[in-house]
Amino acid sequence: MAAEKKKKNILKPTSGGWIQRLKEESWEAELLVSAIAIFGTFKLFDIVNWATNFFIDVLNPNQYFIGYFIITFGLLAVSMLTAMFVIHFFLRAYWIGLVGLNSVFPDYSIEDSVYSKIYTKKILSILPKLKDSIQKTDELCSVIFSAAFTLLFIYAYMSLSTSVYLLVFNLLSKYLPTYILLIPVGFIGVLIFLQMIVTFISNLKNNREKEKLQTIAFKVNKFASMVTYGPLYKSILQITMIFGSNFKKKKSLIYLVISFLFAGMFLFGNQIIKTNIFYLVGHEKYFNVTKVHASFYKAENKTNTFLLTPEIESDKIESNVLKIFIPVYSYEKTFQTRLCNRFEKEIENSLELQREAKNIYALNCYQKYYHIYIDDKKVPVDFLRHNGHSRTKQAGVVSYLDISNLKKGMHNIEVRKKFEDNETLKWKIPFYFIKNN
Repeated sequence: MAAEKKKKNILKPTSGGWIQRLKEESWEAELLVSAIAIFGTFKLFDIVNWATNFFIDVLNPNQYFIGYFIITFGLLAVSMLTAMFVIHFFLRAYWIGLVGLNSVFPDYSIEDSVYSKIYTKKILSILPKLKDSIQKTDELCSVIFSAAFTLLFIYAYMSLSTSVYLLVFNLLSKYLPTYILLIPVGFIGVLIFLQMIVTFISNLKNNREKEKLQTIAFKVNKFASMVTYGPLYKSILQITMIFGSNFKKKKSLIYLVISFLFAGMFLFGNQIIKTNIFYLVGHEKYFNVTKVHASFYKAENKTNTFLLTPEIESDKIESNVLKIFIPVYSYEKTFQTRLCNRFEKEIENSLELQREAKNIYALNCYQKYYHIYIDDKKVPVDFLRHNGHSRTKQAGVVSYLDISNLKKGMHNIEVRKKFEDNETLKWKIPFYFIKNN
C-alpha cells in the first residue's frame, strides 16, 4: 500500500513543480524558436512588399491612404517581431555564456586576481554579481517573447480588421451612401478618444481611490479593447496587465524591454524605404518630373518586381522605333466603365469572338485616357494589348512609336493617364536618340 502511494506521488507533479521545470528547461526551446523565427520573420517583409503592390494595383487611388495605414501597421508588426527575435537570440546566447562561466568560476576572486587587491576591490564594487547578471538576463529573455507577440497581435489585428472593413466598404459602396459606411470608423474614433480621456482622468493621483470613476474606466477600457482587439483582447490585456501591474517592482526590466522597441522602429525605417509604401500617400507627386528615375528604363531596372511607371528599353535609343510599356492597374476598370461605357457581351457570338471584341474595346478605351507626347507634342498611338510584363508579370499595354523624324540628341517622352478632370498621372522620360541611317 505504501509502495503504491509512493508511486502515485512520483507520477503526480508537485504543485508548481512542472512550471518550475518548464522555466528551467525553456531556454533550449526559446533559442531554437528564436533562430527559426529570425529566418521566418525576415521572409515576412516579402509579404509586406507584395501586399503594398497589391493595394497599389487594386485600390482606387482615393483609398490609398487606407492601404497605407494597413501596410504601415503590418510592417510595424513584422519589424518589432523581427527585432525582438534578433535581440532575444543574442541575449540568450550571452546568458548561456554566463551560465558556462559560472560553472567554472562561481564568483569573482580577490586572492587569485592578476591585479592588485585594492584595484580589484574597486573594480568589483561597480560590477554586478555574476549570478545577478545571469538572473536578470534570463528574466529579460523570458519576457521579450511576450512583448514581441503582443505587439504582433495588436498591429496584425489592426491591419487585418481594416482590410476586412475596406473590402466590405467597397462591396457595399454601390448600394449604400458613403456616410453610412463610415459610421463604424467614426464610432471607433470616438470610442478611442473617450478611452484616452477616461484613462487619463482616472489615473490622476487624486482620482485613484474613487470607486465610481474607476468602475467607469474599467468598463470603457474593456469595451474599447473588445472593439479594437476583437477575439484577442483577453490575451493582449493579460500580457499588458502583467507588465503594468508589476511595473513598480520591475521598472528597470520593463524600461529595457521598451527601449528594445527603438530597435524595431529602426528596422521599420530601414525596411519602409525598400517598399512602395510612400506611393500610397502621394502617388500623384511620387515621381518628380524634374528627376530621371532608373525605373523608366528596362536596361537599368532588372531587379524591380513591380512597375510604378511606364518603361522604355533604355536611356539611349539607337532604333527608329521606340517601344514603351505602360502598366495597367486593376482599379482602372472602374474608370473604363465611366469613360467608355460598359462592355456589352454579344451572347450569340463564340467565346473567341467575345474575347476579340473585348480586346478591341479595351484598346480603344485606353486611347481615350492614355496620352503620349514626344517633346511636348501629342503623337497618335496604337496599343498592342499585353497580358503580362516579361519581368514583373503585370498587365499592361505596349506601343511602338516611330521616331525616325527626330534629330540626334536629347528628347523626352511624356505619358499621361487622364482618368477624370482632376485625376491625372504623368511621367516624363528623357532619352538620347542616335539616328539610325
